[in-house]
Amino acid sequence: NLHFFLPKTYIFKLPLTIICIFSMIYFVYLMTKNQPNKMTFTLYLKSQVNKIGRFLWYSGLSGMLAAVVLIPTAISMMSTGKKDIHFRNFILKGTFGPSFTVNLGFGGNDFAGRLFHNPSMFTGSVFIILGIVYFFSKAVSSRDKQASAFLLGSILLGMWLLPLNTIWHLFQRPAGFPFRMVFLFSFALIMVAYEGYLKGIFKETRVVVFSAVALGVAISVGYIWANIFGKRLTQFEFSTPQLSVNNLIYVLAMGFLILTVVAIVSLTNRKPSSRVVLSGILIFELMMNFFVATMDAPFVNQQQFEKRYQQSEQAIHHVRQLKLTQNKFYRLLIMDQPYRNIYQVPYSGYNDSLLFENHGISSYSSTLNSHTHHVLASLGFSSRNIRRIDMLGGSVITNHLFGIKYYYVIGKHSQKLLVRKNAAQLGFMTNNQIQHVTYKRDQIFNNLNALVQAEAGNKGRYLYRPTITKYKQAVVRSNYHYEMQLQANTSGPHYIYIPKVRLYHVAIWVNGAKLSNTYSGLGTEMIPIGYLLKGQTATIRVQSTKPLPVVPKIAMGIDLKKFESVVAQSKNHQFELKDARDINKHGGHFRGTVQVSKRDRTLLMSFPYDKGWKLSVDGKPHKVIKVADGLVGAELSPGKHHLAFNYHIRGLGVGMLISILGMALLAISEWWRKKRVNFVKHLH
Repeated sequence: NLHFFLPKTYIFKLPLTIICIFSMIYFVYLMTKNQPNKMTFTLYLKSQVNKIGRFLWYSGLSGMLAAVVLIPTAISMMSTGKKDIHFRNFILKGTFGPSFTVNLGFGGNDFAGRLFHNPSMFTGSVFIILGIVYFFSKAVSSRDKQASAFLLGSILLGMWLLPLNTIWHLFQRPAGFPFRMVFLFSFALIMVAYEGYLKGIFKETRVVVFSAVALGVAISVGYIWANIFGKRLTQFEFSTPQLSVNNLIYVLAMGFLILTVVAIVSLTNRKPSSRVVLSGILIFELMMNFFVATMDAPFVNQQQFEKRYQQSEQAIHHVRQLKLTQNKFYRLLIMDQPYRNIYQVPYSGYNDSLLFENHGISSYSSTLNSHTHHVLASLGFSSRNIRRIDMLGGSVITNHLFGIKYYYVIGKHSQKLLVRKNAAQLGFMTNNQIQHVTYKRDQIFNNLNALVQAEAGNKGRYLYRPTITKYKQAVVRSNYHYEMQLQANTSGPHYIYIPKVRLYHVAIWVNGAKLSNTYSGLGTEMIPIGYLLKGQTATIRVQSTKPLPVVPKIAMGIDLKKFESVVAQSKNHQFELKDARDINKHGGHFRGTVQVSKRDRTLLMSFPYDKGWKLSVDGKPHKVIKVADGLVGAELSPGKHHLAFNYHIRGLGVGMLISILGMALLAISEWWRKKRVNFVKHLH
């Protein structure tokens, strides 16, 4: 990938802050639960100073032991798009409304709302009923109720109040799955319910029935609210949190609720049979809930998937074995239609380059380097958010910049390998002007022109907007139709770009021929409309379910002759990678040579800038700089140079020292604890 040299740092799916905050809440819960009724809180707190001190001490030690991972991870997170803190994520407001009670019953969530939804608190009717009974039962002490209310209430408040939810998620608004803490809430609820069961709350029939009725009312309120104010989620459009409900599921939820409460009441005095029957009801309910949650999921046929994967792997392996690169580094993009077609939803193939082990561009990762995303998205590649970048959207300019020499099209019955002649290698020399390039959002064509200018070291014009000779638009049956005829003002490849629009449900025709549905994906990218000669006309027709106000300004052409003259300047000044075929084994450490001219003295490497990169030139340390607004570079003197790039994981050394110190302190703590125990035994 563009960023394949950067060593991967894995970020926990359940953020560390959630675990730390829950540990503190659970400790307070235990402290409250164990406080004697006749002892004041202040006096009890004083009596527990040693226990509190041990908790804080060993919590600190656990953090120190994990520092070898945590510190590099924290620093690595600062290289992603999630490093920015947004005030809007700390506005004092709730994250869900009354409809959240739908999730207390059977079938509260479905596949359509898998990313944006209310807290999925379903654990089975029996546990939810017992959880309510727990707080009304006479068998449970007031102290236990207070402790459990604090435990459950803290987690629930942390999910509902936006600033707390943001803090729980490492000061970031989660992108999809907004309530990860609900797992902790569910486990805590099961724990509380089981504690009540051990104390005999089953026997309080009135309280059980009252709790079941209260739960039924709460679920009903959720469904009523959702029916009044809800909006069904449309596919791939997540503008509204999940309030959409299926009223048939409501009937089933009430049925399971009634069945559970009848089983609890009627089987209370026969404990063995009660456990079996209730367990059977619970298991069946959970199975049915799983079925409802996944019944609309577009599952892939396993045999078909296996067949297509093996065919694709064999085809790509065949290409990798061809001696096309002559031990040089180039990237390969793959359009694997049979593999994509087995999915029932748009498949972007973000991580196919990792899956099939080839050097590509696209990626879908929570730790996607922010420079990778910024550079690629600014130059036309498809991007839906800061976690995704697709291979679609390239141009002859980006093929050159990123060394995208090969494009492999795998069809249903044939394969075709396209070779681009202007692709550079991993790096090449450019004018010093490349150090000052900055990209502007949604101004893809201006960014591309600025990039070529910087490489050439001039203020020339390389992209030309065609003349719009005819234009009309209309709305037919809620679809927006745009048609324009353009006349090319240069000879070369032409492209269109529609900013700020997801191209899903957008269809494009060029001279009557419909472009591939591949371009109608979940992001927005630059789309090729073909090679046009100067003065040649072309008709572009666009159909969309959304209005596209910028359609007359979306086209641009590249002067291929002028661009190739710029490319020719760098052909003899490219970074010659040593042992290119072994790059996957040591991507963080590689060497090569480059010939530097007097004119172009800035080296541009086509992978993202990161402070972890260290460079030595002719055996001496050399400064690494950021070029092209996000790529690795270096300013060199004229002549031939031997370069060595080495990636050092930032924070690893400090983290290792802290972890070693933590191990030493842990050993000392254990020695001191045993010494105190032996001393006490000796006194007795």
